[in-house]
Amino acid sequence: MLPAVGGFPPSDRALFLAGYGELCRIDLNGKRALEICGGFGKLSGLLAETFPGAEVIGLDLYAASGPEIDERLSRLPGLSYVAGDALDLSAYMDKSFDLVWGQASLHHLAHDPDKLCREVLRVLKPGGRFVFIFEPLGHNLLVAAIRAVRIAREELPDECNVYFSQFERMLSTGFSRCEVQVFNMLGYPMKALSDRFGFISRTAQRLDSGLFRCFPRLLRYGANCNVIFTK
Repeated sequence: MLPAVGGFPPSDRALFLAGYGELCRIDLNGKRALEICGGFGKLSGLLAETFPGAEVIGLDLYAASGPEIDERLSRLPGLSYVAGDALDLSAYMDKSFDLVWGQASLHHLAHDPDKLCREVLRVLKPGGRFVFIFEPLGHNLLVAAIRAVRIAREELPDECNVYFSQFERMLSTGFSRCEVQVFNMLGYPMKALSDRFGFISRTAQRLDSGLFRCFPRLLRYGANCNVIFTK
């Protein structure tokens, strides 16, 4: 399991921990991992710290830089940050990565999933995984409406939802398996309260978990998900 990661609200704790745990399902020491749309590269740094024998590359349109980045690079020899486009991985050889992942990035790339998958399938080794964590699902109309208000209020031009149909399309490009982990159905509309009162957050998470387990058809109405593709 990755070290404790801060900066996320209590209502999303189960979602984040499941996603971070997924990245560590396989020992990455001696292996290569690529984060796409990595931003400031905090998660790449945590993965490199967890697996000091791995080569971890953090890719974003703008290479991460600054004192915090320099400090990470000085103590984590397997870590590097580069500038590049997630839809163009031509700088990397075929079958050269064991893991490619993104955090809250698929919904920024879903306009061209075929190109994205072609690039990732090319660079992934057989059995390699393509993982997205903390993605916004859009089947729940109430959740979609709440998000629409937030997006309009904050003027976020590139925010959107993702859907199970997109996962099915991505799977059909050449992956052998797709797993979707869904979270936050009742808990999402209650975030304003549950992020202030821990017992409300824990109760909502338990209710959601029980409902998803007993009524699998409700899974598509969760607010967030982690998606794991296997080559």
